[in-house]
Amino acid sequence: MKNNGGTDELLKRVVESLRDKSPKELLSYAVFNEEEEARYYAQLAERAKRISVKALFLKMSEESMSHHEWLYNLFKKLYPGEEPVKVEAPPVEVAPFLPEFETVEDYVSALEYCMKSELFAKKTYEMLARVSTDEDTRVLALNLATMEERHYEEIRKLYELITALKERKVSPQHLKPGGYLFTDDTKAKYFLLDMLDEGTTLKTLIREKPEQFEEMFRGRNVSVVWVTKTEAENSIPPREVPGIRRDLARFLEESSKRGEKAVIFLQNFSYLVLELGFKEAIDFALYLKDSALLHGGYVIVSALPKAFEKREWSILTSEFCVIV
Repeated sequence: MKNNGGTDELLKRVVESLRDKSPKELLSYAVFNEEEEARYYAQLAERAKRISVKALFLKMSEESMSHHEWLYNLFKKLYPGEEPVKVEAPPVEVAPFLPEFETVEDYVSALEYCMKSELFAKKTYEMLARVSTDEDTRVLALNLATMEERHYEEIRKLYELITALKERKVSPQHLKPGGYLFTDDTKAKYFLLDMLDEGTTLKTLIREKPEQFEEMFRGRNVSVVWVTKTEAENSIPPREVPGIRRDLARFLEESSKRGEKAVIFLQNFSYLVLELGFKEAIDFALYLKDSALLHGGYVIVSALPKAFEKREWSILTSEFCVIV
């Protein structure tokens, strides 16, 4: 992998070169920049072998292309009959290297660069908002700045997960059976993606919109149940969750007999605690954990510490190993 030590200086030059551009020039720059960003993330996704990183880069590519189309349509609206023109400024999103992703360090280095580039893209759009006389352009630029910040935050979470796993010498593919706890939901989902090698089945009890969850796990062997009081397909009211413990234990047992690895994901465990009370919720979670130990499976739980009393959190963390 090439050295990316000079990327900070490159990105600073981008901001300086755009400082005195007109709104039309900045909007043109943004149109081409998002197209380049989409292409770059797609190239990274092709090279990445780690499932979580590939999924992240594919998502970034798709969202960048959506931003490109949005910006292009706005340009045509504001400047009818014209086309965006190339602006003399370095592209803020295209890295000076394309790693081969042979080591963990390659992933860490690429994610570090992507975080920096997203922050500078955010600054670019904030600059566009400041100089724009057109309200549509100003609002769009601020929205795009917010989106780039969200990109940064999502990349940062995967970066933190990978570096933490490296430091603790934890591998999603070589985890001992049992129960594990994540204090960040996004990191838990990326960890799950890396667990889902061939022969692994995932059952989930989730709190987010099922379509949103499934989009991240597209093409994977995943069963999704939405825990909600709203009547919807493939949903279950929180009060009825303890009643499916034996079905979930049977899933662990039958997967073991077939020689498969079974994983159960309990998303936002604090919601079950809120609806059931801590005792009933923890009894349910521990029943599944013990079943996982018995049958060589896994129970992954995501939960926020601040949602629990100190004693409750101590019990939860004494039974479920905190990954990150």
